[in-house]
Amino acid sequence: MEGEELREQAAGTDVGQQPEPMAPVEAAGEQAYDAHSIRVLEGLEAVRKRPAMYIGDTGLAGLHHLIYEAVDNAIDEAMAGYCTEITVSLGADGSCMVADNGRGIPVAPMDHPDPKINGRPAVEICMTVLHAGGKFDRSSYKVSGGLHGVGISVVNALSEWLRVQVRQKGKVHEMSFTRGATQIPLKVIGDCTDTGTRVRFKPDPEIFEDCHFRYETLKSRLRELAYLNQGVRINLVDERTGAKESFCSNDGLREFVEHLNEGKEALHRKVIALHAEDEEQRLVVDIAMQWNDGYTENVICFANNIRNIDGGTHLSGFRSSLTRTMNNYAKRENLLKGDLMTSGEDFREGLTAIISVKVPEPQFEAQTKVRLMNPEVESFVERVMYEQFTNFLEENPADARRVVSKGVQAALAREAARKARDLTRKSALNTGGMPSKLWDCRLRNADSTELFIVEGQSAGGSAKSGRDASFQAILPLKGKILNVEKARIDKMLSHEEIQTLIVALGCGIGAEEFDITKRRYGRVIIMCDADVDGSHIRTLLLTFFFRHMRPLIEGGHLYVAQPPLYLLRKGRQTEYVLNDDVLNRRLTEWGLTGTTLVLRDGRERRLSGDELKRLIGLLEQMEQNNRILRRRNIDMRTLVTRHLDENGRLPSYRAIVQRPGENQMTEYFGYDDEEFERFCDEERKRVGEVSVIEAGSLMAAGAADESNAHRIIHTELTECRVLEDVLRKLTAMGVSMEDYYAERVEQVDGTLPPARFLLEREGEEPVELDNLAALVGAVRSLGARGAEIKRFKGLGEMNATELAETTMIPERRAMMKVVVSDEADDPEQLEIDAREADRIFSILMGDNVDARRQYIEQNAVLVKNLDI
Repeated sequence: MEGEELREQAAGTDVGQQPEPMAPVEAAGEQAYDAHSIRVLEGLEAVRKRPAMYIGDTGLAGLHHLIYEAVDNAIDEAMAGYCTEITVSLGADGSCMVADNGRGIPVAPMDHPDPKINGRPAVEICMTVLHAGGKFDRSSYKVSGGLHGVGISVVNALSEWLRVQVRQKGKVHEMSFTRGATQIPLKVIGDCTDTGTRVRFKPDPEIFEDCHFRYETLKSRLRELAYLNQGVRINLVDERTGAKESFCSNDGLREFVEHLNEGKEALHRKVIALHAEDEEQRLVVDIAMQWNDGYTENVICFANNIRNIDGGTHLSGFRSSLTRTMNNYAKRENLLKGDLMTSGEDFREGLTAIISVKVPEPQFEAQTKVRLMNPEVESFVERVMYEQFTNFLEENPADARRVVSKGVQAALAREAARKARDLTRKSALNTGGMPSKLWDCRLRNADSTELFIVEGQSAGGSAKSGRDASFQAILPLKGKILNVEKARIDKMLSHEEIQTLIVALGCGIGAEEFDITKRRYGRVIIMCDADVDGSHIRTLLLTFFFRHMRPLIEGGHLYVAQPPLYLLRKGRQTEYVLNDDVLNRRLTEWGLTGTTLVLRDGRERRLSGDELKRLIGLLEQMEQNNRILRRRNIDMRTLVTRHLDENGRLPSYRAIVQRPGENQMTEYFGYDDEEFERFCDEERKRVGEVSVIEAGSLMAAGAADESNAHRIIHTELTECRVLEDVLRKLTAMGVSMEDYYAERVEQVDGTLPPARFLLEREGEEPVELDNLAALVGAVRSLGARGAEIKRFKGLGEMNATELAETTMIPERRAMMKVVVSDEADDPEQLEIDAREADRIFSILMGDNVDARRQYIEQNAVLVKNLDI
């Protein structure tokens, strides 16, 4: 039990004498604490009761952990040599599918002494029993990330529903579960010629408050897995937006290092790759590393594909050997002058390295696996690194000299930076401690104060006039600060504007002396115009904070002022609106106030208030699903009118068939997996062997292939599940798809018949609507009547009063908090996002023009509200 203690009270009785039972003493209204109070949670019930014990939390980190558990099983198949392709697909209904072409989870009945397990299919045991799996038998998996056999059963327990499909030994097996309990037993639904496992699940909203999967979160982690598992293709498809990525690395860790070094200038062209195996200890190590012209170290460690955030024995072995090898080379080549002392940090400046070890019995510091503890790994990595890296330095003298010389220069710069920091401190003392341009606040409590870093003196003046001087300080900057991505710390510390920033913040700089507890302000707010120059200054400041004051970001102290896009005035109401989504929401709210929808369908009905609001919400969902269907080239009207069956079901899949000798592809729709497998069997009997391809996996549906192949491209229509639910709710409200698509046709005399739908509001002319599809836009138009909508282009257009009301007064403003990761509670995801941020800063602020141009071209479509 959690949070309870069982206490025994010894009674003083003679030997052999039975103590008399004592009557329980209960407080009034309290329940007796006796044997009936002890509860045993069996099977997956314990997981649902305490989910955080198994997935860390029930926030975003835990939500995505469900996907990682399923993907890890597929990766283990790949590490065993049986899987070459994995697909992760995010459904429009909030579900996720993970499919692989491995051996498939065994489906045969279990032979087990426990009668509860004996005779049940192995796949069912894996899905419903904790600590059941194939990772305990090292003959099945010599190396794996999963060790405890709880992964996929936990996913099942925390899912509203889950379906598993296994393709094995010529048959397709399928079974379904609801919240961990078997719903439909294992059955054969068709024949097949391939193998693999497909799991589709929907997170349970009873467990997770937010069930919305993040595409970007998954993309970064799946890309990483593709680098670590050379030759394995990992596909990611987002059916909600149409986004898709496919990751496959033919050069493994070398490509991983090149990806991380994108935007940086490499000191040596070829990535150094080291590999060794110890057959006796069954250890394998792979190391890839490359030095660049930057000043940050980026060394990442993995054990059995599991990222070890805090390193461990493989990292300590790598570092000690690297320092020893480079020091030896520097001394032998007389690169050290005078009494200069180099450190390991100097030699690792600008180093990007991946260390990946395979260990048969890994020992981790905790269940989170942040640190590898196996002592034999340290000596193994240290020996391999020393031998092979020494050979590289001797065989590549030009590269070796550049790399080692960079470490020597880093040691010199470290000493120069120390002197520059001393000068900065002395300068602060000589000028009374604070920069002259700083308009400070009166309060001295750091947690209650704010510093606005403002672009230019004129904007600084407006901010000063609009601030609350008790807790808000203003620091105007002159022009653009130094790009710290291209400057060593000693040069950076001599820059006037950066010196001003460091002194004003008061917490120092650099790993040795930065102390976040000495900060003078609780919030540091970057406030720049929304034009190109303002965006550039904001990026320069973000680069400085990320590179040299990252604890401010990690502690949640750095913000970007977010001026509103619109000013709304209606009557006595004045409101600043952040973006178009909020504008539409507000116009809808105003449009619904006092409005009634009249439905004239033989009998006149009236909808208003919450009922009309609910109808609007359903119609907005309809439009969202319509956008998804349009991306698939499916017409929603045709789909509903032709394929909605008598049970209210819409198709669950689309099959596009290309047959030999036919120039055109044929489209079919179906309602369940069993029907699809029958369809595939019929195709084989009619035309011969057929290739079944998941859309978004190897390829998407398109025009006929000239290769004259016989293939079926299968697309799962998860958005139809959402659409079914919307249609049921519309029917319950007494409206239908006929109402949604209704048209008014001219009569013989040239006049239009009366409108079936009418929006009425007291004191205003009624609005006639042809159909329900026009309702949302009409309500917003009503909301906009009499409203003044002013669009801002940024801070530069605001006077002191507007600036204060929109951006500075805490009760009214909106700000963006600068974070390294949206999932800061997940250390693994935080580490991934930090590396991606490092890469993007290098691309945008480094010297590689081609990489920067390519990044801008790829992401230009995502830019919003930029005033150029």
